[in-house]
Order: sequence, then structure tokens, then C-alpha cells
Amino acid sequence: MGNGRLGQPDPRPEGLLAHARKIAKLAQRATDTVNSSFLIEKTEEQYAFAIQAFDSKYRTREATETRAELEQFRTESGFIIHAAPLLLERSAFRKAFDSLAASNEVGQFFNGTDNIDEIVALARARMRNRDRLAAAEDATRAASCMLWRAHREEEAIVLYNEFTDALVREITINIREGNLYLVAARSKIARKRLLLTGRQDDARRLLVTVSEALEARPMSNPGL
Repeated sequence: MGNGRLGQPDPRPEGLLAHARKIAKLAQRATDTVNSSFLIEKTEEQYAFAIQAFDSKYRTREATETRAELEQFRTESGFIIHAAPLLLERSAFRKAFDSLAASNEVGQFFNGTDNIDEIVALARARMRNRDRLAAAEDATRAASCMLWRAHREEEAIVLYNEFTDALVREITINIREGNLYLVAARSKIARKRLLLTGRQDDARRLLVTVSEALEARPMSNPGL
């Protein structure tokens, strides 16, 4: 695959489209960002060939449908790069959530309800309130665990990342305001969450930001 060749597709429009779909399926099963990005690029390229072939034969309807299929693939490509690897059988994220789902840490009910969507909405409402960050963490843990148990894994990943982003925002705001209390402890939690979801660049940026802030205003035990 490294040489950029993925077989010789049938030059007919139908053959080119079938080849694009074949590469798209490979992209959806990619296990890392490098392969995902490569296959996404090849998929888009192959779809473009198919569209050109349909257009050259004045097959407007098929060309339009293929364009729509390409746009749908582009919509899904973000998930392919960032989330699909987390759902692999042996991924650290899956192991962590399988363990959480099997534990008694999260029960059947949260705040008196077992309606998953209500708990998700509650978690998001708490995230928007800086004073309720700890409560948001509890609700997010319950909601994401319940989503996982219900095999709504993609939604669990999204919610997990939303709380991580809320935590990072809070750390950044506290640094900007000069309030370094708990910044070190929260940054450790946030970096672990970022690393678990494969967001290494974000984790490195957070480490640099927090380290620079603490070096400028030393604390007795930063804990980094």
C-alpha cells in the first residue's frame, strides 16, 4: 500500500465507483491515523475519477448520486481518523470502557432516571456551567458508560471528548485568570483523557501550557 497503488480498477464509470467504495471500506477499517489519512485521500481521488467518468458520458443522475456519496464519505472521514481506532477490540479506550461498563461504579439509574438521553443532556448542561465541573464529570461518566452499555459507542466517544474539552477550557481560563489552584491536578486528568483517545498533540500542548504557567508562578507541589 505504501507505493500508492490499490489495484487497477475497471475504467468504466461503474468500475471506478465500485473501486472507490472498496477503498472507502478499507479506510473504515484502518487502525491508525497515517493509514486512515492515506486511504481517505485515495477514496476521494477515486470518487473524483468516477464522477468525471459519469460526466463524460452525460450520465448526470449517476454523477449527482456519486457526488452525494462522496460528500457523505467526507462527513464520515473525521470519525474514521479520530474515533474508529478507539473501537478496535484491543484498543486502550475499549478496554477502559468495557471495564467500566462491567463494574458497579455506574448503576442503572442516575439522578433517579434510566433514560440515557436525559442523562446525556444533563451532563452537557453541567459542562456549560464552570461551577459544576465536578458534577459534570459524574454525569458524563454515567452517561458515557450507559451509552457504551447500549452499544452507542460513537456517541460515548463524542461525550467523553466533550467533557475532556470542557476540562481543558477550564484549565486554560484559570491560567489566564492567574488562578493556578488545582490546575496541575486537573491537567493530569485531562492529559490522561486526551492520551486515551489518541489526542497526543493536544496532550503535548496542554503539558507545555501548564508547565509554562507554573514555571512563571512556582507552586510548592505542582504535581506534573
